Amino acid sequence: MQTRAKTKTLAELGLTARQGRDVRVTGLSVDSREVREGHLFFALPGTRVHGAEYIRYAVRMKAGAVLTDREGAAIAADVLSESDVPVVIAEEPRETLAFTASLWFEAQPEVMVAVTGTNGKTSVATFTRQLWVEMGAEAVNIGTTGIEGALTAPLQHTTPEPITLHKALARLADEGVTHAAMEASSHGLAQCRLDGVRLAAAGFTNLSQDHLDYHADFEDYFAAKAGLFDRVLPEDGTAVVNIDDPWGPR
Repeated sequence: MQTRAKTKTLAELGLTARQGRDVRVTGLSVDSREVREGHLFFALPGTRVHGAEYIRYAVRMKAGAVLTDREGAAIAADVLSESDVPVVIAEEPRETLAFTASLWFEAQPEVMVAVTGTNGKTSVATFTRQLWVEMGAEAVNIGTTGIEGALTAPLQHTTPEPITLHKALARLADEGVTHAAMEASSHGLAQCRLDGVRLAAAGFTNLSQDHLDYHADFEDYFAAKAGLFDRVLPEDGTAVVNIDDPWGPR
């Protein structure tokens, strides 16, 4: 994986390893197959397999440090005890990944907004980008249709995982894009993929029966959507909410 900076210390990324060890890392990876020498490997809990199962391979690939949760540290206890690789334990590893990616890549378009809801995300993000373009801004929308606008690129997910997302945002900023409108999926919000994105505003369209194969129930689905406002949008950010939808006033 290409990195925007050659190295950063764990401390510069806001991280503290066990025993306070600080090292320089050369990149970030969530997939052990992409680990290169010096990378910080994120061993995250999964729906079927914990990423800690792959710490042994990441260490073999000369990872510079490992970040996981307490469960992951227990799973890989033998491997970690045999290695001198620094280990960071995070209570919320997915959230930590997102903020670490933000600090690693640093740059983002100056004006970032995000929209969530069951239906209408792509339309709202696209219309927002088109309005900005009419105002003379270098703008893109990011989501189901990939990255569209001043620059175009395909994406595998509506809301990309944090390393992919922040790498893309940094590239957009470097290429002169100043405005970006993102779709925020419930999956992406539940997995903290947007944490670390510096939002100026967030929007809510509507909520209806969908994605209950992923969420435990409708309340869980709503809670994931609400996370855009409760957790990601800063206190001084602007919230645009469709209060004609029954879930809007909540």
